[in-house]
Amino acid sequence: MWLQTGTRQIRLVQAAFCCRSFGSKPRAEAAAPTLQETAADWSGQPPAPLRGRRFLVGSDSPGVPEVLSPPGEGFPPVYVPADGARFSPEDWAVAARDVVRSVVDGGVGAALLRGLPLHTAKDFSRFFNTSGLRPMTYEGGAALRTNVTGHVDTASIEHPSISMETHNEMAYTHPYPEKILFFCLEPAEPGCGGESVMADVRQILRKLDPSVVAKFRSLGIRYHRHMPESSEAFHGFNTWKSIFRTDSRDDVERYMTSRGMTWRWADDGALTWWYTRPAMTLYRGEWLWFNQANVLNADYFTSHPEYSSDRPAPAHLSPFHTYYGDGSDIEPEVLQHIRDVTWQVAVGFQMKRSDVLVLNNMYIQHGRLGYTGNRKLLVALAMENA
Repeated sequence: MWLQTGTRQIRLVQAAFCCRSFGSKPRAEAAAPTLQETAADWSGQPPAPLRGRRFLVGSDSPGVPEVLSPPGEGFPPVYVPADGARFSPEDWAVAARDVVRSVVDGGVGAALLRGLPLHTAKDFSRFFNTSGLRPMTYEGGAALRTNVTGHVDTASIEHPSISMETHNEMAYTHPYPEKILFFCLEPAEPGCGGESVMADVRQILRKLDPSVVAKFRSLGIRYHRHMPESSEAFHGFNTWKSIFRTDSRDDVERYMTSRGMTWRWADDGALTWWYTRPAMTLYRGEWLWFNQANVLNADYFTSHPEYSSDRPAPAHLSPFHTYYGDGSDIEPEVLQHIRDVTWQVAVGFQMKRSDVLVLNNMYIQHGRLGYTGNRKLLVALAMENA
């Protein structure tokens, strides 16, 4: 259903620039790099199981599809170099600006740039720094990440067996990024998993039970975080020092004060903080489902390979948890309903080496299926076009 609806939307948006090439000068002049849209064949991709998938919270639900759907026709649209000329990462970033503006921000919400001569984290950093986007740091983020260079971080370095639900990046705080760029430094081997997953929040909202939406719209979501001072606590999960990228309690308190958060310090140095955010946001005249109600709920740890066999910690002492905005518990059946709907509209594929996936974070959620072997993606966040 998602693929059919999504394809119709994409065709409407893309009709205006079908068969166009993007670049700063016409291709005939060969004075600048040019990107052109190409057809992508996803048929060779082996099906990725979803229902009953180990280390995926809620996967036993009959509402979860048996397998992850492959991308539909035209989503994500794929752009490749129009010729074999070699240009710098900065040149390709300039060529990509029109794709971001016309496609990613034009309603499609995503674009896959394939075949660019980007080989290292530094190449990707150069590309991003010339993209015309305003960089944003990951300060206060919930995922396990490390900084690589400049504004480039690793994508989540969570346990590889974990399948991460799709989510809008940093929807639990403000400001949050409008764009998110993923760069495939090392792809998973074929058949080893690690599919990059996308879900359109507009499709999610249309399928959600209206009464569920109404309650979240009325109450909002309380995000509750608990982080130790030492990485030895809670199996080495994030510490508040790594979350806020500082050792200074004063810096942390200034950050939280500026965002209207409430916090307390424990005698052992742990930090607990909480705050309420809307479940929906108005973006370009349209209300969007934009939150992490299910993704940051403590039930995530019931399907985690490093925690599921242990005695579970109380929800309020887990690294993260969610409540309704009034502090009441979100019903398990509601969390599962959100998960069912999200997986029903999700699509995914294995990225190739040097792929750059550009997403409008407001429209398109992203996630990842578990994998074996090696896989390394880098990520860069941007607030808005500069």
